[in-house]
Amino acid sequence: MAKKAKKLSKEIVGNVVKITEVVTGKAMEFDFTKLPKEIQAKFGPFGLGHKLGDAAAGDSGQDAVDSITKTWDGLMAGNWAVRVAKGESVSVSAIASGIEKLPPKEAEAAKALLIKLGILKVPAAK
Repeated sequence: MAKKAKKLSKEIVGNVVKITEVVTGKAMEFDFTKLPKEIQAKFGPFGLGHKLGDAAAGDSGQDAVDSITKTWDGLMAGNWAVRVAKGESVSVSAIASGIEKLPPKEAEAAKALLIKLGILKVPAAK
């Protein structure tokens, strides 16, 4: 799967958010402290919800609960960059390599299943 091209580059310097739109190169700066106080007050809970929600991205059930709790605990300890360990990922090339080691009949069945699941692509006609 190809990596999605970034459309924006973002940087936070103090209370200023710097955003550059990649295609135009347009650089913009937004000073958080210039927002009305009532908007600033809403950003705290909103940002916390985003941070905790992002921690559980791709998880469900107890894994999601554990990820959110670990992130909250890290924030409470003053650690903004809490990293939550995700499950091991397996590349398509590793799967293909494993299939090649199977007996021909099993390899064919495995390929057919992975194509049906959308993990492997249908081989191009020769």
